[in-house]
Amino acid sequence: MRARFAARDSEMSSRKQDYLLRLIEELGQLMTEIVKLRKHGSLDTALQTLLQAQERLFARPSQEFMTRPVEEQLHLLVVGETAADAREKCLMYAALLTEAGHIYAAREQTAVASGAYQFALHVLLFNALRHPAADEVSDRALIATALDLLPGEQLALDVKRMLEEFRANTPRQKGSGSR
Repeated sequence: MRARFAARDSEMSSRKQDYLLRLIEELGQLMTEIVKLRKHGSLDTALQTLLQAQERLFARPSQEFMTRPVEEQLHLLVVGETAADAREKCLMYAALLTEAGHIYAAREQTAVASGAYQFALHVLLFNALRHPAADEVSDRALIATALDLLPGEQLALDVKRMLEEFRANTPRQKGSGSR
């Protein structure tokens, strides 16, 4: 009996992994399209495609996640996922949010762009703290890149706290600055 459950669990895990790989591939293609649209000045279409990508990532209509606070969105995104799958989904969400920031910056909506970049940083910090990379260097690099997109000290209090927690829990690299 135990062997039958183990085989069923293994099959379900394999199907879920296949699904996630297909989803990542599909979202990668959508991201390529979004960047191309942005670079060609089709900003409205880029935003529509970005929304479509977010809906695919969350596997639900945008109304069911976009109006929720960030922690609830992240819970919806990773509930029931393995740590590795949750990490991948968070990285994709952060990439989509960063691209949203680029689109809003191209539309000269600086405040909205800054909000999208900060949201992406929040997702990256959440990910690094709850689903860290095997090597913290990749988390550090992603977070440093996100910080570079934000002007000055305009971090929300919760993001500042998460950044402090991340820095306190990871050893410093030689020559790494701090904000």
